[in-house]
Amino acid sequence: MSRDLSSLRQQLEAQLNILEDRGQRIEQRLSDPGSPDWEENATLHEDDEVLTALSEKAEGDIQEIRLAIQRIDEGTYGTCVRCHSPIAVQRLEALPFTANCITCASHA
Repeated sequence: MSRDLSSLRQQLEAQLNILEDRGQRIEQRLSDPGSPDWEENATLHEDDEVLTALSEKAEGDIQEIRLAIQRIDEGTYGTCVRCHSPIAVQRLEALPFTANCITCASHA
């Protein structure tokens, strides 16, 4: 693995840790039964829909980051998983865990 990919791998692992921690905190909050007082409980859980959406987004990002780390380890990082063309550096800089070139991503 090149030095640049080692640094990128560390950045992805750091982001993965942040997302996993955030996901655990959200799941703990969502699993809290709350208060037996229904009015208080309604107030406490009014943001559950937003938290659920954030949790789902975090899970998707976690999966994509894990796959990017796997591609780094396998030596296929930076190559589109669909057409096997190189992914533009600018795209990888903007979306370091992307698996597709811009052409394949636009046809998804």
